[in-house]
Amino acid sequence: MPLARAAACVLAVAIVAPGAADGQHDKPLPVPDALYRAVRENLLKAEGVAHLYSFKERRTEVHTNPFGKIGTGGTQLVAVYPSPVRQLTYRRLLERNGVAVPAADLAEQDRRYRGRVAEVQQEIATRTPADQHRQRANDTSRRERRQRRVEDVVEVLQFTVEGRTVYNGVPAIVITFTPRPGAKPVTREGRTAVNFQGKVWIDEAVSEVMRVEATSIGDISFGLGIVARVGKGAKATMTRKAVADGVWMPTQVTLDGRGRAALIRTLVIDFVVDWFDYRRLPEDSVTPFLDARIERESGSRPQ
Repeated sequence: MPLARAAACVLAVAIVAPGAADGQHDKPLPVPDALYRAVRENLLKAEGVAHLYSFKERRTEVHTNPFGKIGTGGTQLVAVYPSPVRQLTYRRLLERNGVAVPAADLAEQDRRYRGRVAEVQQEIATRTPADQHRQRANDTSRRERRQRRVEDVVEVLQFTVEGRTVYNGVPAIVITFTPRPGAKPVTREGRTAVNFQGKVWIDEAVSEVMRVEATSIGDISFGLGIVARVGKGAKATMTRKAVADGVWMPTQVTLDGRGRAALIRTLVIDFVVDWFDYRRLPEDSVTPFLDARIERESGSRPQ
């Protein structure tokens, strides 16, 4: 969805590119290239193992109504069971607006998922060598597109090491970012990112991004401005923390802004996604929800 893509740009900003180190401090600042390289490696490592963690996701719903308002409101709590086979990832709705989904509805979701598993497994079993080659090519293409999006976001922004601070009791390096003059983004993520400026907080001891805060300095358009336009001053944030096994994962993304939708309707966005209760999965588990080795949902909530 467009809002999720906009918020995801905040996460992409975390993969920083080399910039200039400004300012002085009693303790010398880390060498920028070495810092950026360590941060990038950690982020890519986390991305590479993300499919090995189940988690819960609470997100704001995007809605419309017949009275002309478009915006956000209400929440959903979903248990997510990733799979290396994209079609077999299971998003199991647990709550809507804080109310538990009835047991009968859960059972129906599970029934549909088991049916999908059977269909996909049958399709995989009947693939020809040509089909398998095509699938591998598609997987490679998706990875390349994801990398291009990240690189485009980095290319349209310029980064500066500002100095040291303490963030939530942790010694941190602060990096600021602004749009690069003359930048020519080629992806939707890049075109969104070029409208933002902000700061990144990095845990210096482990070279992990803890927090990104960004503010739009121009309007952000979706669907050429016909679908929606979020005005200047929209704020986006991303938070990361160490989760299971010490791996760092995103724990929250927010987007708060005002604008217009469909040219005339009021657009009010207060979009929040929380991720929590990360659990490591066996590496050989293709359908973790159906895997007897894996414990299912608990009553955990974000901290």
